[in-house]
Amino acid sequence: MAFETVRRRSAPEMVVEQIIDRIAGGELAPGTQLPAQRDLAQMLGVGRSSVREAINALVVMGYLEPQQGKGTFIKKVLPASDPGIEKLAAAFSAGSIFDLMEARALLECRSAVLAAERADAAQIRNLKDAMVQVVATESDYTIFLDADIQFHAAVAEAAGNMVLCELTKLVLEKVVAHHKGLKTTLLPPAYRDVSIRTAARVVEAIEAGDGDAAAHWMAQHLVAIRDELKNIIS
Repeated sequence: MAFETVRRRSAPEMVVEQIIDRIAGGELAPGTQLPAQRDLAQMLGVGRSSVREAINALVVMGYLEPQQGKGTFIKKVLPASDPGIEKLAAAFSAGSIFDLMEARALLECRSAVLAAERADAAQIRNLKDAMVQVVATESDYTIFLDADIQFHAAVAEAAGNMVLCELTKLVLEKVVAHHKGLKTTLLPPAYRDVSIRTAARVVEAIEAGDGDAAAHWMAQHLVAIRDELKNIIS
C-alpha cells in the first residue's frame, strides 16, 4: 500500500494560498492594488516576513506585479493554470533572489554616484575594459554573468569606499551562487542588448562625473537583471 507524504504547510504557503483563492474568487480583481504588507500581516495573523516571502513567490509565479513607489498590484494577465507544489517550492526558493536585488539597488546605485565623483583615470579604464569583456560575450549565460559581475565589481571599486566595495562583492558572490543553482545557460539576445546598453550608460555617466545619471542607469540596469531573473525562474 502506497501513501503520499503529508506536507506541513508553512505560514508563507498559506498566505499564498489565500491570496490565490481570493484572486480566483474575484475578491482581488486583476489590476487592483494589494493591501500593504503591514495590513495583510494583521488581517492574516502572520508576521510581515511571511507576507513578504509570499508576495515574492507570487511575483515569481506571475500573480503579482510590484510598481515602484506605488505598491503591489494583481497582474492584469494571470497564469492560465493553478501552480503545482513543485512550482510553488521553486518560487519560494527564488524569493531571496529578489531580496538580493533590493540590496544591490541600495549598494550599487550609491556606488555609481560615488564613482562619478571620485573615479580616477585608471578606474575609468578598468570600467571600460570590463565593458569590453561584457560586449565580447555572445550566447553563453555563464560567460556573460562572469563578465557582468566584473563590471559591477569595477563600479564598486571606483566608488572609493572600502566598506561599500566589500559589501557589494559579498552580495555579488551570493548572486553567483544563486545563478549556479538555476543552471541557466541560454542568454536571450533582448536581455543581453538592454543589459549592455544600460551598463554602457553607467560608464558614460561616471566618466562625465554625472552622479544622478550614473545612479539612474545603474537602476535601469538592475531592473533588467531582475526582470530576466523572473523569466528564468518562472
